[in-house]
Amino acid sequence: MSGPIVLYSATADQTARIGEAIARVAQPGDLIGLIGELGAGKTQFVRGLASGLGIDPRMVSSPTFVLMQEYEPDDRHGPLLVHIDAYRLYSEEDLASIGWESHGQPWRRDAVVVVEWADLIQAALGEDWLEIHLMHEDGGRELTLWPHGSWQSRINLLRQAVQPFEAYEA
Repeated sequence: MSGPIVLYSATADQTARIGEAIARVAQPGDLIGLIGELGAGKTQFVRGLASGLGIDPRMVSSPTFVLMQEYEPDDRHGPLLVHIDAYRLYSEEDLASIGWESHGQPWRRDAVVVVEWADLIQAALGEDWLEIHLMHEDGGRELTLWPHGSWQSRINLLRQAVQPFEAYEA
C-alpha cells in the first residue's frame, strides 16, 4: 500500500466538499470509516458525501442515538447511503443487533456505507475500506486518507478527486 493522502480543510464547508469529491470515486459496495474526536467534522464530511451521491445533505444528521440512518438519492438512481455511528457500540453483539455481519454485507451490495467512530469497530470492517482520520489542525481540519483493498486500485482517481484540498503527501 502506498502512503496516505493528507488534506487540509479550513472550514466546515470545505470538509463537506471533500466528502463530495470522495463521493465521485465511491461505488456501491464501498465502506468508508471515519476516525476523529468529537467536533472533528465527521458528520459534516458525511453531509458532503451525501450531496455527492445525489442525497439532500440537509437530511443527514449524526445517528448517535439511533445508531444507523439510511438515505436514498433524490433521483433513486444512485446508491443508498448507510450512515452508522459506532460511538455507542460496545461489542460485536451490539454491532450485530443493527444487522451488521460479514464486514457489512449485505448492506454494502447496493450502498455506500460510512461509519463514524470506525476505530471502535475496526476489527469488524475487514480489509476493504477507506480509512479517514479527521483531526483539528491550525484552525481547521486535517484529513488523512488511507485506502485499503479495492480503494487501493482507485488511488489515482481518489488523488485527482481531492487534489484541490491536498496539503502535502506524508
